[in-house]
Amino acid sequence: MNKIFLVLKREYLTRVKKKSFLLATLLTPLVIPTIIFAIAYFATRDKDSGHDEIRVLDQSGYFENVFDVSGYDFTFVTGSLDDQKAKFDDEGAFGLLYIPELDLSDISVSRFEGFEFYSTTNPSFRTLESIERAMERRIEDLKLQRSGLDADVVANLQARVGLDTFNITETGEAKESNSGLSYAIGYGMGFLIYMFIFVYGGQIMQSVLDEKTSRIVEVIVSSVRPFQLMMGKVLGVGAVGFTQLLIWIVLIGGLSTLGLGILSGGNDVMMEAASQQMPQEAMSQQQEMAANIQGMIASVPVVKILLCFLFFFLGAYFLYGALYAAVGSAVDSLQDAQQFMFPIIIPIIVSIMAMFFVLEDPNGGLAVTLSMIPLTSPIIMMARIPFGVPDWQLALSMVLLIAGFVGTIYIAGRIYRIGILMYGVKVNWKVMKKWFTMKV
Repeated sequence: MNKIFLVLKREYLTRVKKKSFLLATLLTPLVIPTIIFAIAYFATRDKDSGHDEIRVLDQSGYFENVFDVSGYDFTFVTGSLDDQKAKFDDEGAFGLLYIPELDLSDISVSRFEGFEFYSTTNPSFRTLESIERAMERRIEDLKLQRSGLDADVVANLQARVGLDTFNITETGEAKESNSGLSYAIGYGMGFLIYMFIFVYGGQIMQSVLDEKTSRIVEVIVSSVRPFQLMMGKVLGVGAVGFTQLLIWIVLIGGLSTLGLGILSGGNDVMMEAASQQMPQEAMSQQQEMAANIQGMIASVPVVKILLCFLFFFLGAYFLYGALYAAVGSAVDSLQDAQQFMFPIIIPIIVSIMAMFFVLEDPNGGLAVTLSMIPLTSPIIMMARIPFGVPDWQLALSMVLLIAGFVGTIYIAGRIYRIGILMYGVKVNWKVMKKWFTMKV
Protein backbone atom coordinates (compact mmCIF):
# COMPACT_ATOMS: atom_id res chain seq x y z
CA MET A 1 0.00 0.00 0.00
CA ASN A 2 2.89 2.34 0.76
CA LYS A 3 4.34 1.79 -2.72
CA ILE A 4 0.97 2.52 -4.34
CA PHE A 5 0.88 5.77 -2.38
CA LEU A 6 4.38 6.69 -3.57
CA VAL A 7 3.39 6.19 -7.21
CA LEU A 8 0.16 8.11 -6.58
CA LYS A 9 2.09 10.98 -5.01
CA ARG A 10 4.53 11.13 -7.91
CA GLU A 11 1.78 11.12 -10.56
CA TYR A 12 -0.23 13.71 -8.65
CA LEU A 13 2.59 16.17 -7.93
CA THR A 14 4.06 15.86 -11.43
CA ARG A 15 0.80 17.00 -12.99
CA VAL A 16 -0.36 19.49 -10.38
CA LYS A 17 2.90 21.43 -10.50
CA LYS A 18 2.69 21.96 -14.25
CA LYS A 19 1.86 25.48 -15.40
CA SER A 20 -0.63 24.05 -17.88
CA PHE A 21 -2.62 22.48 -15.03
CA LEU A 22 -2.66 25.70 -13.04
CA LEU A 23 -3.68 27.78 -16.03
CA ALA A 24 -6.41 25.35 -17.12
CA THR A 25 -7.75 25.02 -13.58
CA LEU A 26 -7.82 28.72 -12.75
CA LEU A 27 -8.81 30.11 -16.13
CA THR A 28 -11.50 27.60 -17.20
CA PRO A 29 -14.19 29.00 -14.83
CA LEU A 30 -13.41 32.45 -16.25
CA VAL A 31 -12.72 31.63 -19.89
CA ILE A 32 -15.84 29.58 -20.65
CA PRO A 33 -18.34 32.20 -19.37
CA THR A 34 -16.29 34.90 -21.12
CA ILE A 35 -16.43 33.01 -24.42
CA ILE A 36 -20.19 32.48 -24.08
CA PHE A 37 -20.69 36.16 -23.27
CA ALA A 38 -18.48 37.25 -26.18
CA ILE A 39 -20.35 35.03 -28.65
CA ALA A 40 -23.70 36.36 -27.43
CA TYR A 41 -22.43 39.95 -27.51
CA PHE A 42 -21.03 39.83 -31.05
CA ALA A 43 -24.05 37.91 -32.35
CA THR A 44 -26.34 40.59 -30.90
CA ARG A 45 -24.14 43.41 -32.16
CA ASP A 46 -24.09 41.94 -35.65
CA LYS A 47 -27.87 41.84 -35.66
CA ASP A 48 -28.16 45.42 -34.44
CA SER A 49 -25.35 46.86 -36.56
CA GLY A 50 -27.08 46.46 -39.89
CA HIS A 51 -30.36 45.34 -41.46
CA ASP A 52 -30.77 43.43 -44.69
CA GLU A 53 -33.65 44.41 -46.93
CA ILE A 54 -36.44 42.02 -47.74
CA ARG A 55 -38.78 43.24 -50.44
CA VAL A 56 -42.44 42.30 -50.17
CA LEU A 57 -44.66 42.02 -53.24
CA ASP A 58 -48.07 41.90 -51.59
CA GLN A 59 -50.84 41.37 -54.14
CA SER A 60 -53.42 40.84 -51.41
CA GLY A 61 -52.94 44.23 -49.74
CA TYR A 62 -53.42 42.75 -46.27
CA PHE A 63 -49.87 42.69 -44.84
CA GLU A 64 -48.73 46.32 -44.61
CA ASN A 65 -46.63 46.92 -41.42
CA VAL A 66 -47.07 43.32 -40.29
CA PHE A 67 -43.51 42.07 -40.37
CA ASP A 68 -41.03 42.70 -37.56
CA VAL A 69 -38.06 40.34 -37.84
CA SER A 70 -34.80 41.16 -36.08
CA GLY A 71 -32.04 42.11 -38.52
CA TYR A 72 -34.30 42.82 -41.51
CA ASP A 73 -36.12 45.79 -43.01
CA PHE A 74 -39.24 45.05 -45.06
CA THR A 75 -39.89 47.22 -48.11
CA PHE A 76 -43.18 46.86 -49.99
CA VAL A 77 -42.91 46.99 -53.77
CA THR A 78 -45.26 46.84 -56.73
CA GLY A 79 -45.08 45.42 -60.21
CA SER A 80 -44.89 41.91 -61.60
CA LEU A 81 -43.25 39.00 -59.83
CA ASP A 82 -40.86 38.34 -62.73
CA ASP A 83 -39.58 41.94 -62.72
CA GLN A 84 -38.99 41.94 -58.97
CA LYS A 85 -37.24 38.55 -59.13
CA ALA A 86 -34.89 39.88 -61.79
CA LYS A 87 -33.77 42.98 -59.95
CA PHE A 88 -33.99 42.50 -56.15
CA ASP A 89 -30.51 40.97 -55.89
CA ASP A 90 -28.88 43.50 -58.25
CA GLU A 91 -30.28 46.33 -56.15
CA GLY A 92 -28.80 44.94 -52.93
CA ALA A 93 -31.87 43.34 -51.34
CA PHE A 94 -31.46 40.10 -49.41
CA GLY A 95 -34.70 38.51 -50.53
CA LEU A 96 -38.12 38.86 -52.10
CA LEU A 97 -41.33 37.76 -50.37
CA TYR A 98 -44.26 37.16 -52.69
CA ILE A 99 -47.81 37.16 -51.27
CA PRO A 100 -50.56 36.19 -53.72
CA GLU A 101 -54.12 37.43 -53.72
CA LEU A 102 -56.11 35.84 -50.90
CA ASP A 103 -59.76 34.87 -50.82
CA LEU A 104 -60.92 35.20 -47.22
CA SER A 105 -64.64 34.99 -47.96
CA ASP A 106 -64.73 31.42 -46.65
CA ILE A 107 -63.45 31.62 -43.09
CA SER A 108 -63.49 27.82 -42.76
CA VAL A 109 -60.39 27.56 -44.99
CA SER A 110 -57.41 26.92 -42.74
CA ARG A 111 -54.55 26.48 -45.20
CA PHE A 112 -53.36 29.02 -47.74
CA GLU A 113 -50.89 28.29 -50.54
CA GLY A 114 -48.90 30.33 -53.01
CA PHE A 115 -46.59 32.26 -50.65
CA GLU A 116 -43.02 32.32 -52.01
CA PHE A 117 -39.64 33.56 -50.82
CA TYR A 118 -36.70 34.19 -53.18
CA SER A 119 -33.06 34.80 -52.18
CA THR A 120 -29.58 34.03 -53.43
CA THR A 121 -28.59 32.41 -50.11
CA ASN A 122 -30.72 30.38 -47.74
CA PRO A 123 -32.25 32.40 -44.89
CA SER A 124 -32.13 31.01 -41.39
CA PHE A 125 -34.86 28.72 -40.13
CA ARG A 126 -35.77 31.25 -37.44
CA THR A 127 -36.20 34.02 -40.04
CA LEU A 128 -38.59 31.96 -42.16
CA GLU A 129 -40.49 30.85 -39.08
CA SER A 130 -40.90 34.47 -37.92
CA ILE A 131 -42.23 35.52 -41.32
CA GLU A 132 -44.67 32.61 -41.40
CA ARG A 133 -45.93 33.34 -37.87
CA ALA A 134 -46.49 37.01 -38.76
CA MET A 135 -48.56 36.09 -41.81
CA GLU A 136 -50.54 33.48 -39.90
CA ARG A 137 -51.41 35.95 -37.14
CA ARG A 138 -52.53 38.53 -39.72
CA ILE A 139 -54.76 36.04 -41.53
CA GLU A 140 -56.26 34.90 -38.23
CA ASP A 141 -57.08 38.53 -37.35
CA LEU A 142 -58.70 39.07 -40.75
CA LYS A 143 -60.77 35.89 -40.46
CA LEU A 144 -61.85 36.93 -36.98
CA GLN A 145 -63.03 40.31 -38.29
CA ARG A 146 -65.05 38.64 -41.05
CA SER A 147 -66.61 36.17 -38.64
CA GLY A 148 -68.35 38.97 -36.76
CA LEU A 149 -67.15 37.70 -33.41
CA ASP A 150 -65.98 40.08 -30.72
CA ALA A 151 -62.16 39.87 -30.44
CA ASP A 152 -62.34 40.43 -26.67
CA VAL A 153 -64.81 37.57 -26.26
CA VAL A 154 -62.58 35.24 -28.27
CA ALA A 155 -59.54 36.28 -26.20
CA ASN A 156 -61.45 35.57 -23.00
CA LEU A 157 -62.34 32.09 -24.25
CA GLN A 158 -58.68 31.13 -24.36
CA ALA A 159 -57.36 29.27 -21.33
CA ARG A 160 -53.97 28.40 -19.91
CA VAL A 161 -53.35 25.63 -17.42
CA GLY A 162 -50.50 25.61 -14.91
CA LEU A 163 -49.64 22.08 -13.77
CA ASP A 164 -47.74 21.83 -10.49
CA THR A 165 -45.81 18.61 -9.97
CA PHE A 166 -45.09 16.88 -6.66
CA ASN A 167 -43.13 13.83 -5.56
CA ILE A 168 -44.59 11.65 -2.82
CA THR A 169 -41.90 10.56 -0.35
CA GLU A 170 -41.89 7.26 1.51
CA THR A 171 -43.39 9.04 4.53
CA GLY A 172 -46.32 10.23 2.41
CA GLU A 173 -45.15 13.84 2.26
CA ALA A 174 -45.70 15.71 -1.01
CA LYS A 175 -42.63 17.67 -2.14
CA GLU A 176 -42.74 20.06 -5.07
CA SER A 177 -40.64 18.99 -8.06
CA ASN A 178 -39.54 20.52 -11.35
CA SER A 179 -38.95 18.33 -14.40
CA GLY A 180 -37.12 21.04 -16.36
CA LEU A 181 -34.57 21.59 -13.62
CA SER A 182 -34.18 17.82 -13.14
CA TYR A 183 -33.54 17.47 -16.88
CA ALA A 184 -30.82 20.14 -16.81
CA ILE A 185 -29.10 18.69 -13.72
CA GLY A 186 -29.25 15.12 -15.05
CA TYR A 187 -27.79 16.11 -18.39
CA GLY A 188 -25.06 18.25 -16.81
CA MET A 189 -23.96 15.57 -14.36
CA GLY A 190 -23.96 12.79 -16.96
CA PHE A 191 -22.07 14.87 -19.50
CA LEU A 192 -19.45 15.87 -16.89
CA ILE A 193 -18.70 12.20 -16.13
CA TYR A 194 -18.52 11.50 -19.86
CA MET A 195 -15.94 14.26 -20.39
CA PHE A 196 -13.92 13.25 -17.34
CA ILE A 197 -13.59 9.64 -18.53
CA PHE A 198 -12.30 10.71 -21.94
CA VAL A 199 -9.86 13.36 -20.73
CA TYR A 200 -8.29 11.62 -17.74
CA GLY A 201 -8.54 8.09 -19.13
CA GLY A 202 -6.44 9.27 -22.05
CA GLN A 203 -3.92 10.80 -19.64
CA ILE A 204 -3.51 7.45 -17.87
CA MET A 205 -2.87 5.65 -21.14
CA GLN A 206 -0.41 8.32 -22.28
CA SER A 207 1.47 8.15 -18.96
CA VAL A 208 1.83 4.36 -19.20
CA LEU A 209 2.94 4.60 -22.82
CA ASP A 210 5.56 7.27 -22.06
CA GLU A 211 7.19 5.21 -19.32
CA LYS A 212 7.04 2.02 -21.36
CA THR A 213 8.59 3.49 -24.53
CA SER A 214 11.31 5.31 -22.57
CA ARG A 215 12.18 2.08 -20.68
CA ILE A 216 11.85 3.90 -17.35
CA VAL A 217 9.34 1.30 -16.30
CA GLU A 218 12.05 -1.38 -16.27
CA VAL A 219 13.74 0.47 -13.42
CA ILE A 220 10.47 1.15 -11.61
CA VAL A 221 9.21 -2.45 -11.61
CA SER A 222 12.43 -3.59 -9.99
CA SER A 223 11.10 -2.12 -6.74
CA VAL A 224 7.34 -1.83 -7.39
CA ARG A 225 5.01 -4.60 -8.47
CA PRO A 226 3.27 -3.92 -11.83
CA PHE A 227 -0.19 -3.99 -10.19
CA GLN A 228 0.93 -1.44 -7.60
CA LEU A 229 2.31 0.76 -10.38
CA MET A 230 -0.95 0.56 -12.33
CA MET A 231 -3.09 1.36 -9.29
CA GLY A 232 -0.82 4.22 -8.30
CA LYS A 233 -1.17 5.75 -11.77
CA VAL A 234 -4.94 5.34 -11.85
CA LEU A 235 -5.36 6.85 -8.38
CA GLY A 236 -2.81 9.61 -8.98
CA VAL A 237 -4.35 10.87 -12.23
CA GLY A 238 -7.80 10.53 -10.66
CA ALA A 239 -6.71 12.66 -7.72
CA VAL A 240 -5.54 15.33 -10.17
CA GLY A 241 -8.93 15.37 -11.88
CA PHE A 242 -10.77 15.40 -8.57
CA THR A 243 -8.63 18.30 -7.36
CA GLN A 244 -9.36 20.23 -10.53
CA LEU A 245 -13.08 19.56 -10.16
CA LEU A 246 -13.11 20.76 -6.54
CA ILE A 247 -11.23 23.95 -7.45
CA TRP A 248 -13.75 24.63 -10.23
CA ILE A 249 -16.65 24.14 -7.82
CA VAL A 250 -15.08 26.50 -5.27
CA LEU A 251 -14.22 29.13 -7.88
CA ILE A 252 -17.60 29.01 -9.61
CA GLY A 253 -19.40 29.02 -6.26
CA GLY A 254 -17.29 31.91 -5.00
CA LEU A 255 -17.71 33.96 -8.16
CA SER A 256 -21.46 33.31 -8.15
CA THR A 257 -21.74 34.37 -4.50
CA LEU A 258 -19.67 37.48 -5.18
CA GLY A 259 -21.79 38.38 -8.18
CA LEU A 260 -25.03 37.89 -6.26
CA GLY A 261 -23.62 39.97 -3.41
CA ILE A 262 -22.77 42.83 -5.76
CA LEU A 263 -26.18 42.67 -7.32
CA SER A 264 -27.99 42.48 -3.99
CA GLY A 265 -25.96 45.44 -2.69
CA GLY A 266 -27.88 47.73 -5.00
CA ASN A 267 -31.06 45.74 -4.77
CA ASP A 268 -32.85 48.13 -2.38
CA VAL A 269 -32.12 51.12 -4.59
CA MET A 270 -33.20 49.25 -7.71
CA MET A 271 -36.39 48.02 -6.06
CA GLU A 272 -37.25 51.51 -4.88
CA ALA A 273 -36.66 52.98 -8.33
CA ALA A 274 -38.56 50.16 -9.99
CA SER A 275 -41.49 50.54 -7.65
CA GLN A 276 -41.89 54.15 -8.77
CA GLN A 277 -41.92 53.25 -12.46
CA MET A 278 -43.46 49.78 -12.42
CA PRO A 279 -47.09 48.95 -11.64
CA GLN A 280 -47.74 47.06 -8.42
CA GLU A 281 -49.02 44.07 -10.39
CA ALA A 282 -45.75 43.78 -12.31
CA MET A 283 -43.76 44.07 -9.07
CA SER A 284 -45.77 41.26 -7.51
CA GLN A 285 -45.19 39.11 -10.61
CA GLN A 286 -41.44 39.60 -10.30
CA GLN A 287 -41.54 38.70 -6.62
CA GLU A 288 -43.60 35.62 -7.43
CA MET A 289 -41.08 34.61 -10.10
CA ALA A 290 -38.19 34.98 -7.63
CA ALA A 291 -40.08 32.86 -5.11
CA ASN A 292 -40.73 30.21 -7.76
CA ILE A 293 -37.02 30.03 -8.62
CA GLN A 294 -36.12 29.60 -4.96
CA GLY A 295 -38.77 26.90 -4.68
CA MET A 296 -37.37 25.08 -7.72
CA ILE A 297 -33.89 25.01 -6.20
CA ALA A 298 -35.26 23.91 -2.82
CA SER A 299 -37.14 21.04 -4.48
CA VAL A 300 -33.89 19.44 -5.65
CA PRO A 301 -32.19 16.98 -3.25
CA VAL A 302 -28.81 18.71 -3.56
CA VAL A 303 -26.96 16.65 -0.93
CA LYS A 304 -28.13 13.32 -2.35
CA ILE A 305 -27.23 14.35 -5.90
CA LEU A 306 -23.74 15.51 -4.89
CA LEU A 307 -23.00 12.34 -2.89
CA CYS A 308 -24.23 10.11 -5.70
CA PHE A 309 -22.28 12.13 -8.24
CA LEU A 310 -19.10 11.67 -6.18
CA PHE A 311 -19.66 7.90 -6.02
CA PHE A 312 -20.45 7.36 -9.70
CA PHE A 313 -17.78 9.87 -10.71
CA LEU A 314 -15.09 7.84 -8.92
CA GLY A 315 -16.61 4.50 -9.90
CA ALA A 316 -16.59 5.39 -13.59
CA TYR A 317 -13.03 6.65 -13.36
CA PHE A 318 -11.68 3.52 -11.64
CA LEU A 319 -13.48 1.24 -14.07
CA TYR A 320 -12.40 2.96 -17.27
CA GLY A 321 -9.05 4.14 -15.90
CA ALA A 322 -7.94 0.55 -15.36
CA LEU A 323 -8.95 -0.34 -18.93
CA TYR A 324 -7.02 2.62 -20.34
CA ALA A 325 -3.96 1.57 -18.31
CA ALA A 326 -4.21 -2.00 -19.60
CA VAL A 327 -4.37 -0.81 -23.21
CA GLY A 328 -1.42 1.54 -22.65
CA SER A 329 0.68 -1.30 -21.26
CA ALA A 330 -0.12 -3.64 -24.15
CA VAL A 331 0.91 -1.39 -27.07
CA ASP A 332 3.97 0.57 -28.13
CA SER A 333 2.26 3.63 -29.68
CA LEU A 334 -1.03 5.51 -29.77
CA GLN A 335 -1.67 4.23 -33.28
CA ASP A 336 -1.53 0.63 -32.06
CA ALA A 337 -3.94 1.49 -29.26
CA GLN A 338 -6.80 2.42 -31.61
CA GLN A 339 -7.91 -1.17 -32.22
CA PHE A 340 -8.31 -1.74 -28.47
CA MET A 341 -9.89 1.64 -27.70
CA PHE A 342 -13.03 1.08 -29.74
CA PRO A 343 -14.60 -1.58 -27.46
CA ILE A 344 -13.87 0.68 -24.45
CA ILE A 345 -15.39 3.74 -26.07
CA ILE A 346 -18.58 2.01 -27.28
CA PRO A 347 -20.30 1.85 -23.83
CA ILE A 348 -19.45 5.52 -23.22
CA ILE A 349 -20.92 6.57 -26.57
CA VAL A 350 -23.98 4.38 -25.99
CA SER A 351 -24.45 6.05 -22.60
CA ILE A 352 -24.27 9.62 -23.89
CA MET A 353 -26.61 8.82 -26.81
CA ALA A 354 -29.09 6.91 -24.66
CA MET A 355 -29.07 9.68 -22.05
CA PHE A 356 -31.43 11.80 -24.19
CA PHE A 357 -34.00 8.98 -24.26
CA VAL A 358 -33.47 8.31 -20.56
CA LEU A 359 -34.15 11.96 -19.70
CA GLU A 360 -37.46 11.70 -21.57
CA ASP A 361 -38.44 8.52 -19.72
CA PRO A 362 -36.24 8.18 -16.61
CA ASN A 363 -38.15 5.19 -15.25
CA GLY A 364 -38.54 3.26 -18.49
CA GLY A 365 -37.10 -0.15 -19.24
CA LEU A 366 -34.12 1.26 -21.16
CA ALA A 367 -33.23 3.65 -18.34
CA VAL A 368 -33.45 1.00 -15.61
CA THR A 369 -31.46 -1.56 -17.61
CA LEU A 370 -28.59 0.76 -18.58
CA SER A 371 -28.40 2.18 -15.04
CA MET A 372 -27.61 -1.32 -13.75
CA ILE A 373 -24.83 -2.21 -16.21
CA PRO A 374 -21.49 -1.04 -14.70
CA LEU A 375 -20.11 0.22 -18.03
CA THR A 376 -23.10 2.54 -18.58
CA SER A 377 -24.53 3.08 -15.08
CA PRO A 378 -22.38 6.12 -14.04
CA ILE A 379 -23.76 8.35 -16.80
CA ILE A 380 -27.28 6.91 -16.98
CA MET A 381 -27.90 6.74 -13.24
CA MET A 382 -26.75 10.34 -12.75
CA ALA A 383 -29.21 11.36 -15.46
CA ARG A 384 -32.01 9.55 -13.57
CA ILE A 385 -31.29 10.59 -9.98
CA PRO A 386 -32.69 14.17 -10.20
CA PHE A 387 -36.04 12.69 -11.27
CA GLY A 388 -36.15 10.36 -8.29
CA VAL A 389 -34.88 6.77 -8.28
CA PRO A 390 -36.15 4.00 -5.98
CA ASP A 391 -33.63 3.31 -3.24
CA TRP A 392 -33.32 -0.36 -4.14
CA GLN A 393 -32.38 0.49 -7.74
CA LEU A 394 -29.80 3.02 -6.59
CA ALA A 395 -28.29 0.56 -4.09
CA LEU A 396 -28.19 -2.27 -6.64
CA SER A 397 -26.56 -0.02 -9.23
CA MET A 398 -23.88 1.00 -6.71
CA VAL A 399 -23.17 -2.61 -5.73
CA LEU A 400 -22.91 -3.69 -9.37
CA LEU A 401 -20.61 -0.75 -10.15
CA ILE A 402 -18.32 -1.69 -7.27
CA ALA A 403 -18.24 -5.30 -8.52
CA GLY A 404 -17.64 -3.99 -12.04
CA PHE A 405 -14.62 -1.85 -11.28
CA VAL A 406 -13.12 -4.46 -8.94
CA GLY A 407 -13.39 -7.03 -11.73
CA THR A 408 -12.06 -4.57 -14.29
CA ILE A 409 -9.06 -3.71 -12.14
CA TYR A 410 -8.34 -7.42 -11.68
CA ILE A 411 -8.48 -8.10 -15.43
CA ALA A 412 -6.48 -4.99 -16.30
CA GLY A 413 -3.88 -5.79 -13.65
CA ARG A 414 -3.21 -9.25 -15.08
CA ILE A 415 -2.72 -7.81 -18.57
CA TYR A 416 -0.66 -4.89 -17.25
CA ARG A 417 1.86 -7.09 -15.38
CA ILE A 418 2.91 -8.77 -18.66
CA GLY A 419 2.28 -6.08 -21.23
CA ILE A 420 4.26 -3.35 -19.46
CA LEU A 421 7.51 -5.25 -20.11
CA MET A 422 6.73 -6.39 -23.66
CA TYR A 423 8.30 -4.49 -26.57
CA GLY A 424 7.93 -4.99 -30.31
CA VAL A 425 5.23 -7.62 -29.91
CA LYS A 426 2.32 -7.62 -32.37
CA VAL A 427 -0.55 -7.49 -29.92
CA ASN A 428 -4.09 -8.67 -30.65
CA TRP A 429 -6.99 -9.92 -28.58
CA LYS A 430 -5.62 -13.47 -28.60
CA VAL A 431 -2.27 -12.31 -27.20
CA MET A 432 -3.98 -10.25 -24.49
CA LYS A 433 -6.06 -13.27 -23.49
CA LYS A 434 -2.83 -15.28 -23.22
CA TRP A 435 -1.30 -12.60 -20.98
CA PHE A 436 -4.39 -12.68 -18.76
CA THR A 437 -4.13 -16.43 -18.17
CA MET A 438 -0.32 -16.54 -17.94
CA LYS A 439 1.19 -17.39 -14.56
CA VAL A 440 4.16 -15.34 -13.43
